[in-house]
Amino acid sequence: MTPDWFVDVDMPIVPRLADEYDITWIIVFPWRNCRYTESEIEKYRSGHLNIIYFRYKYYRHDPRIAFRYRKLGKLVLGENADLYYINMPPGGGTLQRVLHDRLPLDRTIITAHDGSIKSIMNSKTAKAYSEFYPKCKHVQMFSKSQAGEFKINYPGPEVTIIPLALKDYGRSDKQLEHGVVTFLSFGTIHAEKNVPLLIEAANQLYEEGVRGFRVSVNGQWKIAESSDNLIRHPEVVSVRSELIPNEDIPDMYATCHYAVFPYKMMSQSGAVKVAMNYNKPVIVSDLPGFKDEVVENVNGLFFHSEDIESLKKVMKQCIDMPEAEYAALQKRTADYVAQHLSIDSIIIQYKSMIDKII
Repeated sequence: MTPDWFVDVDMPIVPRLADEYDITWIIVFPWRNCRYTESEIEKYRSGHLNIIYFRYKYYRHDPRIAFRYRKLGKLVLGENADLYYINMPPGGGTLQRVLHDRLPLDRTIITAHDGSIKSIMNSKTAKAYSEFYPKCKHVQMFSKSQAGEFKINYPGPEVTIIPLALKDYGRSDKQLEHGVVTFLSFGTIHAEKNVPLLIEAANQLYEEGVRGFRVSVNGQWKIAESSDNLIRHPEVVSVRSELIPNEDIPDMYATCHYAVFPYKMMSQSGAVKVAMNYNKPVIVSDLPGFKDEVVENVNGLFFHSEDIESLKKVMKQCIDMPEAEYAALQKRTADYVAQHLSIDSIIIQYKSMIDKII
């Protein structure tokens, strides 16, 4: 089972696993603002892959949502499967009672995207984590650093680490603009992603006389302070505050030189795998989660987390980089992806995890 917000995680995996197993894939859509349409997913249906779409219909605080949760629980458990794979961590409340708490844990793989309770989690989710995960038998995680935290906090379950697959949204015929280095920020903009630091770095670089660059911020803005209040130089900083349609993503990456992730807190970043899919070097803060998948001057560059001078230094280095040097960095990124993140190697790890249980 996959919720809409993790479909991009499972989409490269589930259809390939259907070459080996008979799969019923239940995809749960929110009441609005779906990231995918049924038509985008339907093409994966096959004789060994049955796809069921389930819609919540109501906002999560609507009392009627409890009935949808119960229906979802009956739908999942009614499959009587040899193995359940649930890519939806527990959140407490009715959904957990009618689904997670009733799963046959000896033949269930539950994912965990965080190895510890994070400050951004509400109290109900934090309580669900601390009560549910110690009871689990099989947990899949996507990051070595988060798995290390998880094993300390919840030593009971068997943990399998499999990296996130590359995320491919299609190809683009757009080209890089020469003479202007574009830094891209993509994804829903929460406080912990620290996008204002990137905007302020651009402001200061421009005020210091640096030219030949632009910053493009794309994603739903979910920070209290308006982006308009942060941007002093719209000639070099633009913000597109909306849920970005999937079909627009290839062009965004085709026209950027670097994808920037100035996070001050993270578990692992699916958006990094989008950048790597398009062979774009990344600029990331030096958090452990990034160090699992970014190698300095191979597929990206690090700066000190929450340090604007460090970020400005890296951005200036990129702006001044000769085109031949940038092309070499981009090739190293492509080579790293081919060596470490091929879908074939990831599928082998999924099959090994599954075959140990069924």
